[in-house]
Amino acid sequence: MSFSDKKLIFAGAGAPGRGTPWQTLGIVTQRALAPFGYELHNEGAAWGPANPRYVGDKKADLGATQLASVRWAYEGSHRYKSDGPRPSLRAIACINFPSWLAIAVRWETMITDLSQIKERKLPVRVLGGRDDWSQMVWEYYGLSREMIESWGGKFLEVVNYPGMNPVWDSWARNGEFEVIMGNIYAANAPENKDFMEATILWNLRFLPLPDDLIQAICKEIGGEQGAIPHLLLRGVQGDVPSVLREPQVIYARDDTPDEFVYLLAKALDDNRHLFRQTHIPYSLDPKNVAKANGVPLHPAAERYYREMGYPLR
Repeated sequence: MSFSDKKLIFAGAGAPGRGTPWQTLGIVTQRALAPFGYELHNEGAAWGPANPRYVGDKKADLGATQLASVRWAYEGSHRYKSDGPRPSLRAIACINFPSWLAIAVRWETMITDLSQIKERKLPVRVLGGRDDWSQMVWEYYGLSREMIESWGGKFLEVVNYPGMNPVWDSWARNGEFEVIMGNIYAANAPENKDFMEATILWNLRFLPLPDDLIQAICKEIGGEQGAIPHLLLRGVQGDVPSVLREPQVIYARDDTPDEFVYLLAKALDDNRHLFRQTHIPYSLDPKNVAKANGVPLHPAAERYYREMGYPLR
């Protein structure tokens, strides 16, 4: 597989047909490139933190993931600190993905603020709550995994399905949890289905994030101040203050041929409707497609956006 034979490896996530966000962006990319004779093979093992490693280490030709992950891999920061920088990574197109950070509790717990967990030493069972922003939340409330487990609580282990990233949906279905923390959006994708099923099967209370915590997460992790929209899912009874996450990004390396990158940037732009024809509410907006926040644009993508008059940075 190579650019010369037009058979490329795309760092997505999950087995075929699973409908993960990054795999879906790979499908859109394949459809946009198909008229030009390109074929993309989705590399399902490139989920989670592995995604930028696959692209940066030349195990994949291009890929899609969270913008923050590419930025951290480029810098060699956060979860990639021990790896060192991957300065070859280059953004091609930022794709809008309405997604928020969400914390919800079972209604019968009577929890209205996470500080009550510490005050009452509650042995809560937690779905999720392990990623970078979750750690900032726990620390804000003076909590930790060790503390919660010392009271008899538990951070539930994920369920592993072959060929895809781990999920918690079995715990969501059986109701053996009190707190659920994760990203939330309007699609029944594998990474979101635990939230989708939990809100249907159980009565949840969605907790607002304090303003100063929102600002701290935006500064450290990325994103902007926002709110989980009223009725996005069952149980969201009003707009819930939270963090609107950054766009996803389709990206490659600095050695990716200019001709291909220019073609891809143009093909995605010309076929914006393809993003609207998926189960995930993606969209390409000329106003921010080139704003990769800390990740350099590939020069050929930048050239295309300049020619189109789209704002850079």
